[in-house]
Amino acid sequence: MNRKTKGKQTFETLKIQIYISMLLLLVFFVSCKSGPDKTQTDSSKITDSIPSAVTQNDTIDAVVKSIIDLSANDFYKNQQPLPTEFRNVKFRYSIKPNKEILYFLCGQFKTRNNDEWTHFTTIKNIDYEQWIGPSGLTYCENSEEIPYNKTDLSVELINRLNSLQKIEK
Repeated sequence: MNRKTKGKQTFETLKIQIYISMLLLLVFFVSCKSGPDKTQTDSSKITDSIPSAVTQNDTIDAVVKSIIDLSANDFYKNQQPLPTEFRNVKFRYSIKPNKEILYFLCGQFKTRNNDEWTHFTTIKNIDYEQWIGPSGLTYCENSEEIPYNKTDLSVELINRLNSLQKIEK
């Protein structure tokens, strides 16, 4: 074999090795990139942090309607005098260590005999709990808001409470 042929074979072998190396690097980078995209995770952080059972509008609507009903019924049965106004009503959630999802309706109300705003927290779990005053505020502060823009929850709550009063009359 002469020098030219031997040099040509060495050059061809070197080209093949370069192509194989590039192919291996490409496979390596693609396999490293197969996880979730960091920018996608950051931009969709809100919806990713909300349990999948809550991310569908129908499910959110059903839970909101249920917790509004629970809260209005409890006010109607147990709060005298009845609230005349609500404000800052928010829909929230938290996940317990056992993976149970708790939903909260948090806000403030006033009665006709009292011009001060009073905090309330309605918790929807297997049944429900309603806290009046600052004792329920911790639940609201330690939970995540689920944005609900279809309607003003303060208005929905007072409307539901008013409808309960009309039924009795």
